Amino acid sequence: METKQSNPLLQFGLLSALIGVIAYIGLYLGGVKILMSPLAFVTSYVLPIIFAVMACIAAKKQNHGFLEFGKALKISFGVFVLTALAVSVLSYILFNFIDLEFKQAMVEESLNMSEKMLKKFGASQDQIEKAMDEARKKDSFSIGNMLLGFAFSCFIYFLFSLIIAAIVKKKNPENEMPQTL
Repeated sequence: METKQSNPLLQFGLLSALIGVIAYIGLYLGGVKILMSPLAFVTSYVLPIIFAVMACIAAKKQNHGFLEFGKALKISFGVFVLTALAVSVLSYILFNFIDLEFKQAMVEESLNMSEKMLKKFGASQDQIEKAMDEARKKDSFSIGNMLLGFAFSCFIYFLFSLIIAAIVKKKNPENEMPQTL
């Protein structure tokens, strides 16, 4: 009698997505300052890293302690993508259909942060005003910009996945080709 093994990518990816959505809602409920704080930034990376590692470890256990690099990369990156997709869809719906006032508050806070940064780097008042005018014209929460943010996140997550896969991989010596002299 053979038991069906669970799919670690799906299992941990969906769990990570769910926890990511719950964390995002918690940050949102904390207000604009919290959602734009380093806490939110760290949360968006730390949670999926934990679940990606757990998924790879589970897959390794299922495979009797072995996990090829490619499979580890696929599993860890899949967890990241599922999480990023869920949070991106939530934020798009939240800021474009549910809470437009919060979206505006996010835009204002982002402009304030940008202005402070430009002043810190010594930009002239004319440069700051020009940059602020350009930033006001853009909708950071449009579908195009959200997709761009998702793609950028996936790029960063792929780099994390490479590191995770390199750490957790373990080749099965039985699957290697014999060396001939």
